[in-house]
Amino acid sequence: MPLLLAGGVVAQRVAESAEPNQSTTTATVLAFGQEAFGVLGIAGDADWYALTVPAGVRMWAETGPGVGAQARDTVLTLLDASGSPLRSNDDGVASGWYSRLYVPALPAGQYFLVVEAGPSSQIGGSYTLDVRGGVAATASAPIVPEGPENNDPRLGGVATGVTLPARCSGAAPSTGPGGDWDFYRFALASESFVEARVNGTAAHPSSLRLDDPVLYLFDNGAPPNVLAGPFQSSSFGVYDAMLEARLPAGVYQIAIRGWNGSLGGAYYLDIARRDAARVTVYAGGCGGRVLDVATTDAGPSAPLRMERPVIGTTFSLLGGNLGANSFTFHVVGFAPTFLDLGMLGAPGCTLEVSYVDTPLYLADAAGRVVYPLALPEAASLLGLSVQSQAAVFDLSNALGVTLSNRVAAVVGN
Repeated sequence: MPLLLAGGVVAQRVAESAEPNQSTTTATVLAFGQEAFGVLGIAGDADWYALTVPAGVRMWAETGPGVGAQARDTVLTLLDASGSPLRSNDDGVASGWYSRLYVPALPAGQYFLVVEAGPSSQIGGSYTLDVRGGVAATASAPIVPEGPENNDPRLGGVATGVTLPARCSGAAPSTGPGGDWDFYRFALASESFVEARVNGTAAHPSSLRLDDPVLYLFDNGAPPNVLAGPFQSSSFGVYDAMLEARLPAGVYQIAIRGWNGSLGGAYYLDIARRDAARVTVYAGGCGGRVLDVATTDAGPSAPLRMERPVIGTTFSLLGGNLGANSFTFHVVGFAPTFLDLGMLGAPGCTLEVSYVDTPLYLADAAGRVVYPLALPEAASLLGLSVQSQAAVFDLSNALGVTLSNRVAAVVGN
């Protein structure tokens, strides 16, 4: 099986260490692929996690809602081995008030991730932290020159249309907010992860290169509206400005300009898409049993389902109303089925998963269970269908079992 099931899954969830865990010596040890969970218990609480990064790895880190009361708003910061901050994120794109960090290249060594309460957080609320590490992609894309000026739709111009993936080649002779902005427009047929980065600019054949590019994500309005940005390089002359966003199907635009005071010049802007992980929560179930994924109740576009089956992470489903301290099973498989269990003594119940495993879990006193699935960092898993139900051994009918609704997921980025 391509998934780690049963006992191997349990180790993929890591509880924050006992407080205080706010230092390089008391930080909770976390590995790529694991999901941490914790609580921001008091004002000023910061939970530190220690991470060892090997050479040649790019890192994704993302917070989300925990079980029960939610933290609602987090700030996520990456620190070096000495505890000095490298970069931070408050509100990630399409993540409500939770946080998303992406670092395209880190030297091998020890790092720390810090989860803190954001300005709209709920003290005493819980959160999850997923960390993924993958090897940088090396695929090339066709070069697309920028269209003729004016290509700034904010000023009535026409953006350069591109088909992804594309390496956009252009020039911004004037910089700053009032300088030259170049727009590139693209369409997404399905929910996708879109990545735009300028680190290829160092290889541009022009002798005069845009010194400090800045990126923005826009919708396709007239005039367009900013969805995210600005995203600036970490330092002048360092070509690592990038943005990454999970976007629904539609038409979008990415804009590039030079930072105020920087030197104008040529650039390469690489834009690519990857199939996004998807989750569908169906109605149904019997006995009031519920299966869902973590959903933020605060921030832009809330309610917003946050948890998705991303390769290289732990995908966690949430069982609810399962009965206090009850014996439950995660019914998991790769294809749906529809078997009426009424004839077996469970009226109103339907088995909707052609299961390959049914690991046992004990519900807590509130009737809740977290069902984690570890997804290796393997491209072969992309597009895999994962079907789930929660089953409770409750002896409430002749079969002795009631089942939740079905959650269908597609593994992706």
